[in-house]
Amino acid sequence: MSASSSSNLYSHPEKALEEHLVNVAKIAQQNFEQSPADFTGIMTRGRLMRLIRICGLLHDLGKATGYFQRYLFASDEEKKNLKAMEETHHGLLSAVACFYAAKAEFEHDEELKGDDRAFLSFVAFLAVKRHHGNLEDILDEAVLRDKEQVLMAQIESIDEKRLAVLNAILKQNGLKQDLTVENLKKWAMDISAELKTIRRKLRGLERSRSIDPYLATNYIFSLLIDADKSEVSTGRVLDRCAANLDSSVVDEYKKSMKFKDTFLNKLRQEAYDEVLLAPVDLEKRVYSINLPTGLGKTLTSLAFALKLRKDVHAKKGFFPRIIYSLPFLSIIEQNAGEFEKVLKAGGLDVDTSLLLKHHHLSEYTYKKGDEEFEPGEAKILIEGWNSEIIVTTFVQLFHALLSNKNKNLRKFHRLSGSIIILDEVQSIPFKYWLLVREILKTLTEKLDSYVVFVTATEPMIFSREEVFPLTDRKKYFNIMDRVVIKPDITRDISLEEFAESLEIKDGRSYLFILNTIKSAKKFYELLKQKAGEREAAYLSTHVVPFERLRRIENMRSGRVNLAVTTQLVEAGVDIDFDVVYRDLAPLDSINQSAGRCNRNWGEKGEVIVVSLKDEKRLYSSYIYDGVLLDMTRRILQKKDVIEEKDFLELIESYYSQMQDKKSSDRSRELLSAVYSMKYTSVDETPCISDFKLIDEDYPKLDVFIELNDEAAEIWRDYIRIKEIKDLIKRKLEYNKIKSDFYKYVVSIPMNVQNLPPEVAGFRYVNRNSLQDYYDEVTGFKCEGVTALW
Repeated sequence: MSASSSSNLYSHPEKALEEHLVNVAKIAQQNFEQSPADFTGIMTRGRLMRLIRICGLLHDLGKATGYFQRYLFASDEEKKNLKAMEETHHGLLSAVACFYAAKAEFEHDEELKGDDRAFLSFVAFLAVKRHHGNLEDILDEAVLRDKEQVLMAQIESIDEKRLAVLNAILKQNGLKQDLTVENLKKWAMDISAELKTIRRKLRGLERSRSIDPYLATNYIFSLLIDADKSEVSTGRVLDRCAANLDSSVVDEYKKSMKFKDTFLNKLRQEAYDEVLLAPVDLEKRVYSINLPTGLGKTLTSLAFALKLRKDVHAKKGFFPRIIYSLPFLSIIEQNAGEFEKVLKAGGLDVDTSLLLKHHHLSEYTYKKGDEEFEPGEAKILIEGWNSEIIVTTFVQLFHALLSNKNKNLRKFHRLSGSIIILDEVQSIPFKYWLLVREILKTLTEKLDSYVVFVTATEPMIFSREEVFPLTDRKKYFNIMDRVVIKPDITRDISLEEFAESLEIKDGRSYLFILNTIKSAKKFYELLKQKAGEREAAYLSTHVVPFERLRRIENMRSGRVNLAVTTQLVEAGVDIDFDVVYRDLAPLDSINQSAGRCNRNWGEKGEVIVVSLKDEKRLYSSYIYDGVLLDMTRRILQKKDVIEEKDFLELIESYYSQMQDKKSSDRSRELLSAVYSMKYTSVDETPCISDFKLIDEDYPKLDVFIELNDEAAEIWRDYIRIKEIKDLIKRKLEYNKIKSDFYKYVVSIPMNVQNLPPEVAGFRYVNRNSLQDYYDEVTGFKCEGVTALW
């Protein structure tokens, strides 16, 4: 049988099944070859490559059935009926064939035990079975409930001559196992017993306390689903960018900026040189840039990552991707914009294959050189992190590491051989410290990755001995003398008392950081009365992002010298005030607030901590952990004035106490789920899908605010798009406006009494109704609820 013959089977209306299968296998293998992953043990690189090839070659074999071929070319009406039939689905039959092909592949591997061969085959089975869906509890996946009849019907519908042609082509591309109707029938009858035996072994995974099986399974799954989606859209693996990327581009940028010769800029350069001039030991996996706020950590971390990238390539032969992640969406655009300027200053043409922004509101435009991709292709490329430098959120990063969802896990394989920068790492909740430590530790060891912590308040996720410091942090903290913290928390006061006690001096700028939206709104009104003719700015998440960004820019440029905000300005927002008032919060939050005070070393700044209350309780108690607040209060009450040089010692004491007094039970529960690969759970047992980096404090609804002419035009586009009947086309059109659309969206409590009407599937406030729902200064008017941050 000639391999050039066509099977006349199709994976998609205009694509031969054999072409799709072979191409997916090749793309998956090419992506694997760019990655240095090696789990040792049974998951060696050689075995991983063979397993990936088998998964690629067989992941859609179930499309060879008569049922699926009929579905593919049916009318829209017929498709609805055929899609509802189990026999039309292709995942399970493909998985069964893949299981036995993997079994045959490793049958003569004498270094593998029988249980090891079975586990490798099961990983292939699982990846293929779920390649169009999400992963589930593996103990449930190892049970087939009354599926033999469906499988047999599918197999009997396969044209044997066409299957023979397909089999010959797949064997020429590396498949060892013959695919015949007779073999398929035998496997369909035997698979339940095979899985039953494996299921007994899977029960022992948790006792191993190893993360390797979880990471290896996600890695195989990620390579397969990314290759599958990429083959259908772009049909290939994009060439990696060969640009001369190293730290010299940051040096060129710094030269072009012509920074003034100030003491602060000298300190920034000193810290930068200390990080860049020290030799890099590639055996070290976790690094830290722990510097006071305002000392240029963002540029320094990028320069170090570029230097590390060059060293890794010189010694290991591959170019690591740089994954720069931040906790807040609000500063992604700011930092990605800065990176673009850096790269351009280095003489580079900056396209999406070099620098990519990815978050849930990303625009789906992708360009490589002169080639601009269609929106559907761009979506696949962006969500697959096809770039050298990826700027993304903590949510995108950690949900790629800890998830059962297809969409999240698709980019998991990009973490292999990467340099992961965690900026503002203190934002990771304590309850996840142990979990994050164990996952990152295994990731760096098995997937040959590197992690760089960037922060002014470095948490003890890893012990200090496990982290390689790139700066002498004590030296820089001891020099700092820009700001003092003055605790004024001996008694709890109302907002009215607080406003009455204030003395607003001419020539000084003031920032007030409150804990809830309700308290911020109320205090803003009180401050306006106190401030007289001085204009005050207001910020909270109930103000549309379009307006928030404008107000932050006004603060940054110095046009605003009185501002009331919630905590959204605490980390990464480059604003500078002479005096900061902060409602009581955990110490690391207070430290971050201090970073908004006298950043540029003018007249000495003050951060005054107060304890504000409403009629019932402290505002801080609505959103923060009571243990952390008590610890902070006790630490602050020991001194009347805390100098900036003492911040480091204070935060170290705080984190040490946190480890003693706070529980890591949530991390342990989720680690147990990781060890046992419990992706989902039908009961209350903790599972991997339970992991959520950001907990929802209360149910929320998104509301579109038609604030101005641009918003009105965007809403008209949205209505037009909603009328498109073709689902795929509708999604593509929506993705074009999504980023602009959400500039006018706020999230509000679901139980507000004044819920706006729903129009075309979205809550909507039109311009004629603005005064009923939205205040042009303080944002959405929540009636009947307490709006928290």
